[in-house]
Amino acid sequence: MENFTSSWIQTDLLSLGASQVKGLMPYFWMIVGTLVALMACLFKERLSNLLVFSLTLITLVVGFMTSWGLVWTESVPIFNAMMVSDSFSHLMNLVFISAAGITVLGSWAYLKKEGLTYPEYYVLLLFSTIGMMLMVSAQDLIVLFIALELMSLTVYTLVAFRRADRRCNEASLKYFVLGGAASAILLYGAALIYGATGSTQLPTILSMVQIDAGQVSTVFMVGAWLVIAGFLFKVASVPFHMWMPDVYEGAPMPITGFMTTGLKAASFAAFARVFISLGYGQGLSDYLQVHIHDLMWICALLTMIIGNLIALTQTNLKRMLAYSSIAHTGYLMVGMIAGAFNDHGYSPVIFYLMTYSIMNIGAFILLAMISKRFDVGANLQDFSGLAKRHPWLAFSFSVFMLSMAGIPPTAGFVAKYLLFYAAVQAGEVVLVILSVLCSAISVYYYLRVILVMYMKESITPSMEGVPASGLSELSSTSSGSGVGVALSSIRETPFAVVAVGLMVILTIQLGVLPQQWIEIAKQAVSSL
Repeated sequence: MENFTSSWIQTDLLSLGASQVKGLMPYFWMIVGTLVALMACLFKERLSNLLVFSLTLITLVVGFMTSWGLVWTESVPIFNAMMVSDSFSHLMNLVFISAAGITVLGSWAYLKKEGLTYPEYYVLLLFSTIGMMLMVSAQDLIVLFIALELMSLTVYTLVAFRRADRRCNEASLKYFVLGGAASAILLYGAALIYGATGSTQLPTILSMVQIDAGQVSTVFMVGAWLVIAGFLFKVASVPFHMWMPDVYEGAPMPITGFMTTGLKAASFAAFARVFISLGYGQGLSDYLQVHIHDLMWICALLTMIIGNLIALTQTNLKRMLAYSSIAHTGYLMVGMIAGAFNDHGYSPVIFYLMTYSIMNIGAFILLAMISKRFDVGANLQDFSGLAKRHPWLAFSFSVFMLSMAGIPPTAGFVAKYLLFYAAVQAGEVVLVILSVLCSAISVYYYLRVILVMYMKESITPSMEGVPASGLSELSSTSSGSGVGVALSSIRETPFAVVAVGLMVILTIQLGVLPQQWIEIAKQAVSSL
């Protein structure tokens, strides 16, 4: 037994230093809070729903505060360097926790409206957030995969949370099947990289690639391609984007906002860490470097073009924002391509993820407030005359649309400027010109929403896609004066109002005074 213990168990890994314990605190409090919230689900339904809602917010606040205090700390390897506590991981933790918090605030009234007051909803959100946090701090491909699955499996369930709606079930099934295939591809790529390098730890893989850059094996190349393909699916890049519009349209509105912010930020953050560790721009062989660059270049261009062109034809705002999200993936990929070859590194990508998360989740929470049951009222025509009945809602949505279009003085303008400027520094002038042209196309469908809100008269809401069981109820509540009845009965609950108000303030603040957040992004990227 003594020989077995000495040969298989490394006792030095069973103890944690003070800096390691400190770096683990955000994860510890999130896990403890999630388990307490899970046990609170055992109480009677009415009590447990309010209790779990409160515990979820408390857990997220504690997790946010502990992560905030670690943003400026030095990198600390944890668990034999399988995880790392650094500025990058903790800054991204702030994004994930904030996205979850805003989703929770915007979900309270939405779940009551949909008749889905189940406390397990909030527990699933917490588990998904923990998966994101572990995913971005992982320095081992196996840990990365486990965290990815923790994040994904909970979201599959949340997409189908409206069980009586066939669209939700269909969206969840599509996401589960295609997401499972993408995860298998990524895992197989990780296995090939392990076979080529003898390690699954990212720093070791990078050091081996740099030492033997000119003789990268075919097995490593195939593994790298498969890992990149898995991440391209997770970020919804063309040609792996097909799942996103249907999943976004079928999912409950707050979950759609959570997916398009938290999941996208987590996927891109982990992608950046792995992308760097595969050696891109850091001693990788010229042959593989050129091919990865060309593949990313083509995918970025096609993603921007297809996302923006199809978004032009959409009248359902959830689908429009889904294709818009695909287009924004293309812009972010421009930053990924240029990250290793400019003065700012990958900080424009991180800043873009922060600003995109703010304006996008604000837009979806606002849509959740405006829409009726089964997400009826999310079509473009349903926003006709909104400015006359609810001026502050129209103003808030206009701020988000202008920011997504990249119009000053909003956060979206600053984010796109930094991203494209960094790409020009990296010599990607042609790609930047094409990106600006694609961004100009997007201005049309964003401004079209503002035009409808301020310039059009109210008309009857569409009932397309509503389950048969809900048609009678919706028809009775929508009859008479058309959409005016629906819009005039919007429940401006304090939680949702606070969530939307915070996002509006941050969208304008990051557009007018972005310097502090830019410096934080640079600090975070310097730890990679």
